[in-house]
Amino acid sequence: MLLLNETLLKMAKGLWKWIVLIVCVRFINLLTVTYFAELMGGYLGSLFDPAMGIQQAKQAALAALGASLVMFVSQLLQGELEYRCTKEARESLRKRIFSKVMELDAGNIERIGPVSAVTSSVDAVENMQVYYSTYLPSLIFSLIASFFLFFRLKDRSLVSAVILLCVSLVLLPMNNIFRFKIENLRKVYWKSLDAMTSWYLDGIRGLTTLKLFERDQHHAEVLEERAEKLNRDINSFMKVNFTSFLVSEGLIYSAIFIVLLICVSKTVSGTMAVGDTLTILLLSYSYFSAFRQLMNATHSALTAVSAAGKTEEILNTDTGRVIDPDAKEDPEHYEGIRFDHVSFGYEGRHRALKDVSLKVPKGKVTALCGLSGCGKSTAASLMMRFMDPQSGHIYIEGKDYLSFTPEELRRNIVMVPQTVTLFSGSIRDNLLIASPQASEEELYDALERAGLKPFIDSLEKGIDSDAGENGSYLSGGQKQKMGIARALLSRCEYMIFDEATSSVDPESEQEIWKCIHELSLSRTLIIISHRLSSIQNADVICVLENGTVKEAGNHEELISHDGLYKKLCDEQRILEEALA
Repeated sequence: MLLLNETLLKMAKGLWKWIVLIVCVRFINLLTVTYFAELMGGYLGSLFDPAMGIQQAKQAALAALGASLVMFVSQLLQGELEYRCTKEARESLRKRIFSKVMELDAGNIERIGPVSAVTSSVDAVENMQVYYSTYLPSLIFSLIASFFLFFRLKDRSLVSAVILLCVSLVLLPMNNIFRFKIENLRKVYWKSLDAMTSWYLDGIRGLTTLKLFERDQHHAEVLEERAEKLNRDINSFMKVNFTSFLVSEGLIYSAIFIVLLICVSKTVSGTMAVGDTLTILLLSYSYFSAFRQLMNATHSALTAVSAAGKTEEILNTDTGRVIDPDAKEDPEHYEGIRFDHVSFGYEGRHRALKDVSLKVPKGKVTALCGLSGCGKSTAASLMMRFMDPQSGHIYIEGKDYLSFTPEELRRNIVMVPQTVTLFSGSIRDNLLIASPQASEEELYDALERAGLKPFIDSLEKGIDSDAGENGSYLSGGQKQKMGIARALLSRCEYMIFDEATSSVDPESEQEIWKCIHELSLSRTLIIISHRLSSIQNADVICVLENGTVKEAGNHEELISHDGLYKKLCDEQRILEEALA
């Protein structure tokens, strides 16, 4: 029951005012309840007193009515404060998590996983906000209530007060023995939630493919299995909570029963007044009401602690990048981009690049080719500084690229990825992402050069037409052209095309290659393509194999070497002829 989580406490900044106010209101309510119990105990104990009259009964009734009104108002105020605490907790937690996610680069997102980012900012927040609005106030208040009621009862029966205080103080550490089990279940629970959410999202995104190959039923069966596993893990949490509840309730009722025996025996022997006995019995239930509320909030706290583990992984992700303005310059003073013995590997995989040295001459077209998994896209991601090399150096126009911030670097290098992402909003909004201050002429010039202007002119609202969710109103080829238009608006010297034509129709592919050819006259291009016939005119072709540069040169030189490049060209030519 004592679930003090370091991550959750760190994220409580700005919420303590609400937590303290909730505790204060609950304490006021406790004072009123204590007054009401003492009043009713004294009144009931005096019922058979001959001196008891109508006037005293009226006073007792009015006092009880006033106490009831105060309790009612305090309950309303407590509910309002809990609502405001919940509201601010949701806003601050989501803002913090979302801001951190936005700081993550491509390498961090791949390691954490987009599904984990979603569950942390949605489900985790819903679980964690209860920790602040209910659990922490209940924990603080239960400690205050224990000592307050001890001092209120000790003069009536010191033995009873000591028994109730000891049991209340034992409840917290006793329930903490379940913490070890909770920690073991935490990772299992969130792993199950991530697995189910990921499978569900995959099914939604790929529903057409599943229907096409009649695999939707199989996908649904796997989803059901994962949902059942999640339910089993949730039930494990419930079992821990129920066991905690059972032990706690047993101790509470045992303590109350013992106090009842003590008070009744003293009353019978004449050493305790009936009014004091009734007051102690009424306050005994109040003594543990705070602990009952704490136990009711324990399950939510367990889930909050579990959620905090996944959130902590994101918040503790190091998004800082090494920036060294004094980094040594390229000893070769190369005009362009130079990889100098660069190595990089993804977590849990073999190295994607192994001691790679290559050159991208400025003002020329450099192509990277090779079989899938050879390291082409990794090299492009390193140029964009989505991640940093684990060894070696990358130089840009004579300077170590560690001397640039990622933002400075990306003002010089831009990428058109294999799948261009468009956001909900207009076509204009999606273009302005690359250059928020771009003029109307610049926007239309970029569309013209990307081959999109005829399509835009055919739309009723032109450039202000809705692009749809994830660009659903545009074809695959039009999305890629939007990516090129964005790259043009960025005015970067270096442009990377990572399989920019891999998922478009032949007509769009020809238009995109025509645009790329025109760009080659004024920009430095790095082209990654599986179509070797499309990169034959590149000034430099680097052939990668298993993370190393196997060959480098122009098309004629590589063909004459009769090496890997010629082998790949021959295989692709035979395949294309067979398909034709």
